[in-house]
Formats: sequence, structure tokens, C-alpha cells
Amino acid sequence: MNVSSNVDFISIGCNCLGDCLVWGQNKLAAYGAQNFIALFDPIQSKVLATLPGHKDRVNHICWVPNVNEEYKNRYSSNENELLSCSSDNTIISWKQIKGGLNYQYKVIEILKGHSDSVTNISVLDFPDGSLLMCSTSADNTVKLWRREPLTKENIDTDTLPKWECIQTIDFTPKCMECSSLAFIPGTTIPLLAVGGLEPKIHIYIQNLDSKTTTTTTTTPLQFKKLMSLQGHQDWIRSLSFKTIENENNNNKEIEEELILASSSQDFKIRLWKISKFTAEKQKQQQLDESSNGGGANLLGSLSTQLSGVTSLSTKGYLFNCDSNKYIILLDAVLSGHDDWVYSIHWSPARKDQETGKKIQEQMLISASMDKTAIVWRPDRTTGIWIDESRVGDMGGNILGLYGAVFSPCSQYILSHGYNGAFHFWKQSTTQKSSSSSSFWEPQIVVSGHFGPVQDLMWSPDYSYFISCSTDRTLRLFSEWKRILENKEQQVISWNEIARPQIHGYDLECFTFIFKKTHVIVSGAEEKIMRAFVGSQNFVDTLSNISKVQPVNDGTQRPLAANQPSLGLSNKPYFTGNNEEENNNSEENTEDSIKMKMGGGGDEGGEGMDTGYFEDEAPFNPEVLSEPPFEEHLLQSSLWPEIHKFYGHGNEIIAVACSADGKYLASTCRASSADQATVRIWNVSNWKECANLKGHTLTVVNLSFSNNSKYLLGVSRDRMWTLWERSTTTDEPFVKVISAPKAHGRIIWSGSWSHDDKFFATGARDKLVKIWNLENIKDIKNACASTLPAFGSGVTCVEFAPKSSKFTGEHGDHLLAVGEDDGKITIWKSTISTSNPKALDWTCVHTISPLISHTLDVRKIRWRNTLIINGNSLTYQIVTCSVDHSVRIFNIKFN
Repeated sequence: MNVSSNVDFISIGCNCLGDCLVWGQNKLAAYGAQNFIALFDPIQSKVLATLPGHKDRVNHICWVPNVNEEYKNRYSSNENELLSCSSDNTIISWKQIKGGLNYQYKVIEILKGHSDSVTNISVLDFPDGSLLMCSTSADNTVKLWRREPLTKENIDTDTLPKWECIQTIDFTPKCMECSSLAFIPGTTIPLLAVGGLEPKIHIYIQNLDSKTTTTTTTTPLQFKKLMSLQGHQDWIRSLSFKTIENENNNNKEIEEELILASSSQDFKIRLWKISKFTAEKQKQQQLDESSNGGGANLLGSLSTQLSGVTSLSTKGYLFNCDSNKYIILLDAVLSGHDDWVYSIHWSPARKDQETGKKIQEQMLISASMDKTAIVWRPDRTTGIWIDESRVGDMGGNILGLYGAVFSPCSQYILSHGYNGAFHFWKQSTTQKSSSSSSFWEPQIVVSGHFGPVQDLMWSPDYSYFISCSTDRTLRLFSEWKRILENKEQQVISWNEIARPQIHGYDLECFTFIFKKTHVIVSGAEEKIMRAFVGSQNFVDTLSNISKVQPVNDGTQRPLAANQPSLGLSNKPYFTGNNEEENNNSEENTEDSIKMKMGGGGDEGGEGMDTGYFEDEAPFNPEVLSEPPFEEHLLQSSLWPEIHKFYGHGNEIIAVACSADGKYLASTCRASSADQATVRIWNVSNWKECANLKGHTLTVVNLSFSNNSKYLLGVSRDRMWTLWERSTTTDEPFVKVISAPKAHGRIIWSGSWSHDDKFFATGARDKLVKIWNLENIKDIKNACASTLPAFGSGVTCVEFAPKSSKFTGEHGDHLLAVGEDDGKITIWKSTISTSNPKALDWTCVHTISPLISHTLDVRKIRWRNTLIINGNSLTYQIVTCSVDHSVRIFNIKFN
């Protein structure tokens, strides 16, 4: 049997850090996603790959210019190298795999040198192909690294020269957070700007004095401090150099100038211009000073005296370099933001398609905590910098932007915000001709969790799945099925189309209620559980986007839900004209009347206030025909809450529903036997009907058998317990047996085979055991088989559903096992020849670590819709992990 797998979908949010996103000429955007670097195509809105390598959060990434190309064409050629830095104190150099796809990269070198988290890297390429890199770190140093040009041997063997650290600049006790490198205009002498936790920008220049004619080859580049630029009133967040070419009017020569943009927590952006200081400029400056004679004193008296530097001072800084004189002048102060400005980027130079000339627009984008990104450019006539357009969210609850970048063609803006979310805009061409300011339209973009993903489950009809995370959200992903204009066949992509719950506590677990459509119960780090029902708007949206036919099962659905600004409950929202219909209908059950009152009725008025303190968040319930933007997900895609479950004494850990939809079981965190009980709730009236004892510590996972006859609980006390359904109503479940010391460490997971003859348990002791239900009471012989020991603790086991190929008749079951290092393996069983009640297991497939998780796999769920193509059979599994990612894999059996 030949088994192969590929990843169909990856969802992962961006790290909540300033400027954690880059977009290269190769059409790929890269962002830090927990310990990964995620590569995605913004235009197609698909995460293509996550690159594993770092051991801690990725802080900054930059594409390396393609040094194989000629220097003059490098700006527009596709990059094939990447540098990333992380909180694990390292910098990793990545290279595209030769002959692989454009998003397949491998680790070439890991640079160790810093003793604390590396916060930022910038890189500069020399015409000969050598590279200079600057890295800033929380260990209060800035390191400079150099790499030699590629040799023929490197190109033949697909390797890269090694980086070497050439200089360390110590800034103790201050810490530098951002840097930028460029050449001094008209030369190849590098200039370095660094900024950080002080209002100054430090400028360094290559030390030319140390170079004598004899030792040019041996002396490496060394930098010396040139000056500190003062003017900002708070810490520096981002720096960016840009070289611009101006034609000199007198002698038609092309004159280069360098502009340094700096953004700061004082809400301002400053532009500093560095250019050759010629005799003409000196005259001009003297004229300016004499004409401003009176004005200068006035300015002096107005400006605030900050440590002896006048903040409105426009005096230039002069310096000599390579027998030329240069001047640094403050060119402009841009103020348009009203909160910290986190990132600032120039629009990239691009090649004109017709003439082949280099086009270099002076255009700048800044992203700020005030929830907006601003595009700045100088006015064509006056040359004054103006805010040409502003994108983002006025009001709402997106909490600010961390970074924004232009696409290589400058037609798109991509930004990332506080919740790990992306915002994506396209420049609209229709309005371009009529007005001078451009119009930016929001586009559909990827989304994902920005915290560990704890739980995950397919809907009962397998049309969509919901994931649950400690980032306090439940996210619902579904297939967007559409036919493109120029193609005949259907295009399918996965998108987040709703966010049923956004909570004030970390969410731990949830379950669908079977035999009902779109009803879930979730548990968080609070003592109550909450039940939600999919709103009418959601049902219609799902039908539009995923072509899922609505089922009318008599569930009364509010139109939408709205969360009061200070409440935790999603209150149902009905339109006015529905009220009369509701009163006349025969469905006026106790539940539906409660629902109109505002979610549960018996909740002591929580969330019943109408927001006395502030305006309601903009709430706009509507039915959509394509996946929503982040703003809609945050405010208008919630599911109404219909009930709260009280009874547990600690925070909820696990919840499960029986397959016949009659009973719900839940557990909470426990340190004693009286807390470690499993509470059973009757779904028909949401009332508690039993409290099952049997464990002494937290029950971490619950699993009902497929025929709803048995309930399995696994626990921190290293044992599992089995309860059986009884016929009496006052005691619906009776304990069958407990297996003390079933494993040597905490048992994380339990799962039933599709024919309910076996169940599996997986534990931190690196073992998976399969138990036979037939002789379960004879506990010594109950274990049908033990899988070979795994490389790390087992966090998740899941049996596959029944299929034409794996019927279970000959003991052929499939089992997926997830470990706490992110490894996922697929196992197949056959009936043992020596003992007919035991099973023999073989590992038939291991998902490649390049596409798999890197931390604990929390859940694996098989999708019950098989794709049978001739002799091959394809399963889909969806997995989630503490590494913030949710993935769908196709597993193909030939």
C-alpha cells in the first residue's frame, strides 16, 4: 500500500509585533507566525508554506536581494534567499530549494552570537555580490555581519558562503530595536542608522581611516559613529533608507540623494535628506539664514528646549567622506497619526514594462496603533509631503496596526494588526483618472489564530469545521466554492467565514450538538459553559459561500448576535417585523421566549445593559456571498448565545456530546476526587442529570462511543474510566471499570474505533495502547496491543471513520497519532495471527516535518467525506496545534 500526503490548507495568524511582514519581488509575502516563517501569496489569498527552524517566536524577516543577478537589475529580480531572526537568539539564513517550488526553502546557516532575543535585521548588497547585515538585539548590542560574494563552487553545489560577524557595537544600557543600511550617495560606502529605546537615531559610517593601500584585503569593514540625529521626542520604532535619483537642472547630471525615514512613539515621522554639500547649496543656505533672520529667533523662542537641542532646529549636520562633503538635513516632519507609528516602508522600485527603465516613486506607507495606515507622497508642484490616502478602520475594535507594506507593483497594500489579522487593499483604477487621490478597496485575505489552538471539530455534516483557541476566539472555516469568469470548473478554497464566539476568557474546548444543525457548546477558563446557535444570517451565508443547503429542523434562529461592549454574552438580535410572526407561531416554547429576552434569561442580568458607558460597536448584520473581512468577523458574525450551564467549581477542560444528541458530558480542572467528576447534561432541557465519579485528578478528554452506549474519560491521574449508558433516567450512566496505572504519565487522549470494538489511549509516556471492549472487565487481558514507543509524548489519537476499504471486519482500522513535537503518523491494523482478540499495527505513513506542526498536536479530526478515484482513496484530516496553526492534509492510499 502506497500512502502519500500533502497539505491542502494552512491557517495561522501573524505575530503581534511591530513590522513582522515583508513582501518580495518574487510575489511572496513572508510573515512571522509563532516559530514559523509563513510564506503566502496575498493575491491568491493562500498560505503556501510554513518554514520550521526557529525554536521561539520569529521577530523580523527580510528578503535578500538576488546576488546572482547583475547589480543594476537586482531591484526587480526575484529573491531566492531569506533572513529571519527570533527570540531564540539566532538568525537563520534560508535558501530556495533548487528545482523546487518557489515557496520551498531550506535552512542554510544558523547564526549564533547574540545572547538575547534578536529584534531586527537589515541587509545591504554590494555590486560584487557580497552582503552586509546588521542585527539588533535585546542584549543591548548591534552586530554587523558580512558574507563574501558567491563563488563558482557555491553556484555548482547550491550552497552559500558563510556569514561572519565583523563588529559588535555595544549600547548598554540602551537597547536598539531597528536598523537600516544604505550607500552614501554616489559611492559604495555603507551608512548605518540604528534606533531604539531612546529618542536619538545613531548614524554610523564605514571607517575609511583604517584602510591603507597594503592591507585592503585583510582589514574587514569597520564602522565608526558619525553623529546622533535628534528631534524625536520618544523611542524610535522603525527606520528605512531610500536612494532617489534627481536630474540636476544646470548640467543634466543625475544626482543621487538618500532619504532616511524614521517613525517613533511620539506619533511623528521624520524624513532626513543626505546629499553632497556643494558650493551652490552653501550659498542657498546662507541666503535662507539671512532672510530668516527675524524668524529664526522667533522659532528659537517657540521651540521646546529638550536637553539643549531645539526640536524645531533645521540646522544641517556636515561630514566628510571620501574627499567629499555631505550634509544631513531634516527634510520634513509628517504628522497625521494619533498613536505610536510602528512601521514605515518605501514603495519598491519597479521596472517599466514598456521602456524597461527603473521607476522609483517617492511614496511612503506608515502603520500606526491608531488603526490606520497612511500613504504619503510629496505634492507634485510644491514638493510638500502630504497624506495622500488613509486606509484602516475608523472606530470598531481592531486595536491598531503593527505594520504595512506595498506590493512590488505598489498597487496593493498589505498590513497586519493587533489580533494577528491581515488587512489587504487594492488600488482601484476607476477613480484614478477623475481625482488626484487614489481609492483603495479592501480585498479578501488569509486569517488565523494568534494563540495556541486547543480544540477542533468538523460539523456533524462535515461541511465546515470550527477551531478553538486560547486567543479567545472560535473560528469557523468553510470551503468557498466559486466559478471564475474564464474557467469552466469550480474553484475551491478554504476561508474563515464566521467567528461564533469572541470571549473575555481563554477558550479551552467545545463540541457540536449532534442531531441539531449549527449548535455548539463551548468551555473556557470560567466556571460556566455556554451554548450557541448559528444565526439565520450565518445559515444563509454558508449556503451562498459553501453551497450547503439549509436544513429546517425547527430550530428557531435569531437573525444575528451582538455583543454588548462590557458583556461576555452574545445577545440574540431579531428584526422588528419578526416579532409578530414569532408570537403567532406555535413555536413559542419556553426556550424561544427566553431567547427573545436576550440570551438565557436566567443569567442575573449579565449583558442585559444596553451599553450605558460607550457606543455599541458598529454592528451590521448581513448575508454575504463571499468570505468576510476582519471587521465583519469581529463584529457581525457572532452566534447568539442560548444557554449557560452552571455547576462546575473550576474552569472547564473538556466537553463532549453523544452521537445520538441526547447527552452532553463536561469536566473541569480538578485536584481532588470530588472535583474530578464528569457532569452529564440532558440536551433536551439543558439540565444536569448526573455527576459521575471515578477519577482523582483532572479528566482531560472525554469521548462517547459511536453508538452512544459508552463514555470514556482519560485523566491526569494516569488512568481511564469507562461508563455505560443505563435504562433508568435518574442514573443515565453507570461505571463499568477504571484502569489504574493504565499509562505511566498523564493520558492526553482517547478515541473509539468506528465499529466500537476498540478504543485507543495516548499518553505522555510515549505509548499508545489499544483496548478491546469485549474483555474490558478482565483488565489484565483488556489491552489488545501497544504501539511501539514514540519519539516524544503522545498528545492525540484518533481513529478514522468507516470506509469501503477499511471496514474493520478484518481488523483493518486506521489510527492517526499526534505527538508533542508536532509529528503526525498514520497507523493501520490487522488481526493478530497469534491472538484473534489482539491487533497488529504498522505505521503506513509519517507526514513530512516540512509541512507538519512543530509543537503539541492538540487534535486530529478525520473528515467523513472520502474521495475515491479508481483504485486510490483520499482522506482529509484537519489538525490543530499549540504552534498556532490549523492544517488540512490530504492522505492518499493507493
